[in-house]
Formats: sequence, structure tokens, C-alpha cells
Amino acid sequence: MRLATALLPLLALASCAATGQPAPVQGAAEQFERLKRLEGEWVALAGEGDAPAGTLVRYHVTSGGTALVETVFCGTPHEMSTVYYLDNGALALVHYCLGNQPRMLARESAEPDVVRFEFAGGANIGSSTSHMHAAELRFTSDARLDTRWTQWKDGRAAGDVRLALVRSWK
Repeated sequence: MRLATALLPLLALASCAATGQPAPVQGAAEQFERLKRLEGEWVALAGEGDAPAGTLVRYHVTSGGTALVETVFCGTPHEMSTVYYLDNGALALVHYCLGNQPRMLARESAEPDVVRFEFAGGANIGSSTSHMHAAELRFTSDARLDTRWTQWKDGRAAGDVRLALVRSWK
């Protein structure tokens, strides 16, 4: 009986791999609920990231609470959106970038205030296409969020884009 109980998580992972479904990360639903609490407007801090100070980022819960839309560089020609959602128990995102749409899945993190995502395919991404390949969201406090997006080109990391955001209380 103990062996069967110990094998259940492995069987679940094998089942997800066989069906092409993402493997659930323990606590994914809780992570998603925490992400949804970002709803509102946030602004970039001066000198603490790659975005100009005052850059606006919006978070909006939609679709009956099943999706969180993040919009960065609001109102500029480089405006982009990311949609966070649960996919069969796994926390996932699709980043609608400038011409491609990478999909990422959250991975286990030893740090409770950090959510890490890794590339899991996408649309309009070739072997040499520059695209976002990983993301990290670090909850510094209820009013501060630090993000790091890793860009890939030609099959390897090509740099990070960092945003240090504080909640706007307007």
C-alpha cells in the first residue's frame, strides 16, 4: 500500500506527459489567487529596472475570475499583454509580445514569494526568433512587485528585462 501511495504522484506526472497536459505545481491555485490580487495600476520605479520611471502596468481580472490580464507599456507602440490562468491545475501564461506568443508554465519554487515560469512552446516562434523564454515574479510586499523576463535568441539567453513596480494609489 505504501508503494502504491508513493507512486501516485509519478503516475500523475506520466499521465500529464502522455496527454500533453501541463503537470500541476503544488499550490498553483494559491499562486494564481495571489496574482489576481495585483489587480489595479502599477508604476515603474526610477533606477530600479529597465523601464523608464512612471511606466504604467495594469492588471485586470477577467473571464469570471479565471484569467488575469497584465498590460505593460500601456499606451505606447510597444504595449504588450500577458494572460495568466490555470490549465488543468497548472499555472500558465501566454505573453502576447511583438509578433509572437510564448507560453510558459509555473515551476516549483523554494521561495514562497517567487513565481517562476519556463517556456512551454508558443506561436510564431522559430529557432532563431527572439522571444521571452522565462519569467520571474517576486512579491516584495503587497505594494511592490519585481519582475524579470528572460529573452532568448538563437537557442540561448539573450538578456533580461527587469521591472520594479509599485502599486499606484490614484
